[in-house]
Amino acid sequence: MMGVHKPTAKINRFASYCCALLLGLLSALASAQQLSLRYYTNTDGLGNLAVNALAQEPGGALWIGTENGLYRHDGETIRSPEGVAKQEIYSTVFGSDGSLWAASQAGVLRYHGGRIVTVSTGDPTWSALAGQSLAPLPDGGVLVVGGEGKLWRVVATGDSARMEPALPATLDPSKPDAREARSILVAKDGAWWFGCGSALCRWHQNRLERWGAADGLPQGEWLGLLQARDGAIWARSDRHVVRRAAGTTQFTDVTPQGLGRGANSRWLPMSEDSAGRVLTPGDAGVYRWQAGQWQHLGDRNGLTEDGLRAMLPDHNGDVWLGTTGHGLAHWRGYENWSSWTTRQGMPSDVVWSIADDGAGRVWIGTQRGVVSIDAAGQTLVREAPTVTGQIAGIVSDGSGGMWLSTFGGELLHRRRGQPWRSMTDGGRIRGGRMLAAGGELWVLGGGRGLFSMPLDGSGPGRRRDELDRLFNASDRSVNTACRDRGSGVIWVGTGSGLLQYDPARGFVRPQVDGLAPSSGVSYLACGNGRVWLRTAVGRQLMRIDLNRPGVPRAEPVQPAVLKGLRLLSLLEDHRGWLWAGTDVGVVRWNGKDWRRFDESNGLAWNDCDQSALAEDARGAIWVGTSRGVTRISDPERLGGAQPLALKLTEAKLGSVSLTPGRKTAIPWSTQLLELRWEIPIFTNRLSQHVRYRLHGSENGWSEIAGGELRYAGLGTGDYSLELVAVNDDLGQRSEPVTLNFEIMPPWWRRPPVVAVALVLAALLIYAGHRVRIRRLVQHRNELEALVRERTRELAESHERMRELAFTDSLTGAMSRRAIFELAARELAQRRRHGGALTLVLLDLDHFKRVNDTYGHPAGDALLCGLVRHLRMQIRDGDCIGRYGGEEFLLVLPGLSLDEPGAVERIDAWRRSVAGQPFDIGGATPLTVTCSMGAASLASAEETLESLIARIDAALYRAKAAGRNRVEVGVVE
Repeated sequence: MMGVHKPTAKINRFASYCCALLLGLLSALASAQQLSLRYYTNTDGLGNLAVNALAQEPGGALWIGTENGLYRHDGETIRSPEGVAKQEIYSTVFGSDGSLWAASQAGVLRYHGGRIVTVSTGDPTWSALAGQSLAPLPDGGVLVVGGEGKLWRVVATGDSARMEPALPATLDPSKPDAREARSILVAKDGAWWFGCGSALCRWHQNRLERWGAADGLPQGEWLGLLQARDGAIWARSDRHVVRRAAGTTQFTDVTPQGLGRGANSRWLPMSEDSAGRVLTPGDAGVYRWQAGQWQHLGDRNGLTEDGLRAMLPDHNGDVWLGTTGHGLAHWRGYENWSSWTTRQGMPSDVVWSIADDGAGRVWIGTQRGVVSIDAAGQTLVREAPTVTGQIAGIVSDGSGGMWLSTFGGELLHRRRGQPWRSMTDGGRIRGGRMLAAGGELWVLGGGRGLFSMPLDGSGPGRRRDELDRLFNASDRSVNTACRDRGSGVIWVGTGSGLLQYDPARGFVRPQVDGLAPSSGVSYLACGNGRVWLRTAVGRQLMRIDLNRPGVPRAEPVQPAVLKGLRLLSLLEDHRGWLWAGTDVGVVRWNGKDWRRFDESNGLAWNDCDQSALAEDARGAIWVGTSRGVTRISDPERLGGAQPLALKLTEAKLGSVSLTPGRKTAIPWSTQLLELRWEIPIFTNRLSQHVRYRLHGSENGWSEIAGGELRYAGLGTGDYSLELVAVNDDLGQRSEPVTLNFEIMPPWWRRPPVVAVALVLAALLIYAGHRVRIRRLVQHRNELEALVRERTRELAESHERMRELAFTDSLTGAMSRRAIFELAARELAQRRRHGGALTLVLLDLDHFKRVNDTYGHPAGDALLCGLVRHLRMQIRDGDCIGRYGGEEFLLVLPGLSLDEPGAVERIDAWRRSVAGQPFDIGGATPLTVTCSMGAASLASAEETLESLIARIDAALYRAKAAGRNRVEVGVVE
């Protein structure tokens, strides 16, 4: 037997080495994604940045054990509960009775009924063991490992608890390492597993068993224990990870390649996520066991932590990590969100286009090049074409080849196995966004028109001149197109309205009720019998249901989740769900409810880029942002958000506590009604607010975004206060919380007292009336003098208010109303007497980033500096007014863009802005750029509205073409 065993062991060791090497290679491939990590530190209320332990309440709040105290995170704030001494917390668990237990350097703490008490052995020097030293018992108590290695049992009875030795004193003396506990786990069958010396021990039914080398267990201190949902027992030391499958007696060494404990000394946690995958920390990052393999997520994924001490999958499927000095990390979008940035090999974080090539890879077009990612998200490849502009569009030709276009006008095609070739036809065809439909490639050239060519690149392209007859003079740009999956009809959004194409009729302007024929369309999305669009003017989302009988109708769609957001892209996926990229995340409608997802859910960045939305062949949704690309692997799993719950933490009227569901009678006094609450949820808090109304004082609903509410000066009577938490992003509202109370009247409002008071009041009224008559004449004269003085003051105040109404209070430029009135007067003057008039609409590029990066005061300083700078550049007769936000309107009388040098003069203003650093109140002045849209009065019949529409469309083209440029409004 020995002669057979030795070669077998060598073969097994060699196979294990090869397997570990293969797993290491797979880990490197699988690591190419950016984790969305949000760190909580001192500025968030966490008093110590070394996090040893984590636990989550059934209601959602997190408890955080650190090297210097215990903290609670309710979703909005992190606080240390009253009565908790500043001591190191080693481990935390929740018991079956809802109590929080914490093992510390000064004993065992129990948080129960809003109070924290310390359970002691009676020895003031006793301390719990650092590491996994707590495990809950079914009866509500816990097991705890003492610093001396002894196993203790904490028995809880009501509000009291006591500690006692867990193992009998008569334990077999031949097993001394049973007194050297290193960690503890209570299994589902009630057995106690604990690291004992260099082995593992199991106590069950008053019997002690020991596992060692003969059971497949390498020698080591077993500091991390876990029982997975499949019943397997996992154990972790500083050098090994072992697993004992349910129903077996042997442990298997499944140590990942390169495993280390990093900066950890006693904490080597093991945890299981909601999908049944086991997690454990390594030297730098996390190892995850899935389908018999380890994946390493570390530095390439943005996880640089060396020695994680705690890991906690929460109720929403996200994971929380306790670090050794960087605070608490929230791994957002853990289950379903993956991102790629320049850290993983992207040429740029700015993503403009996404497409599935039909061969298992998704192509990403960025500001500086193209990459492809396999559908599983494991490999990222820099693709070959060299282009000079930003990638505007990517489309598969359906035969393994790809089309690329840039904002600079380049158009390239690559057939499978062949090199790239230019398809611009000597510059006659200019690249732009693209659509593959009906065997043809459609190239949307913006103001240059629409082009089409065979999708396989076998023939020349042509400009679709037949569209020209459908354009109007104000805007001839082709912005967007999509293909109805059911009918094959192609819808085209232009600056002159919505168009339709099918091979039988060609291009037509369809009749759509509710949508003006000439209303510009910026974005389109087609499904099966449904069209979504965003108008250019007003930026309104509309839906056209083509399956309804009769004339199609465009119906406005105005969910609360879209309020205040700017739509930048639209997509209807194969499920019939709508996706909308916005400037504050991505919005989804699944046919029932609307939800917004942002960084808190796992999105790479909140600022989505224009038209950067796509669905791959597996049904995953890809979202391009200005800080990377994100994949939502399984959109169907996005609906499992933790239910919204509002929990009152304090409700008092004066010194009297109020309880929901019970009416309280309170004696009258001038007391303050104070309420505080928490909503323990960690995502989508931007739109979270509480609606409330106080019956007996007010009938309508009010809203508040904070976590507390006060009422002062309530009179006597019956009151009922209702509170409901609402989160528009999640499409949820909590169950209402109602407080009923009555404020009793004071003694002086009793009937006899009131009757005497009425008699006295009547006598006083009569006496006062007599005095009033005598003084009436004198008062009348005084009042007339006061009225004259007040009239004069009001006239002066009216004049001052009129001046303020025509000046923007922040920048000193003309207000929107004033600049519009000036433009209208200048236009009327040109109609009567002739002459030129030019309007320019200026927009600061990426102004939102200035506010996000430097704060709103810096943004305000930038706007003021811009106005001062422009006033020094423009002529004396030119005027500038604030059009809205970071947009400014310039009225230039006597200037025509047809004059030589006129456009260059406006472009010189743009260059002067780009070349002038602006003081924003910080240490370093900020350099910014701007985009401009300009147009001159085309004819005496042109209206101010059409002129404004032309410069607005020109500005849109300037921004879509890459910003920091001047575009001239097109006229017929």
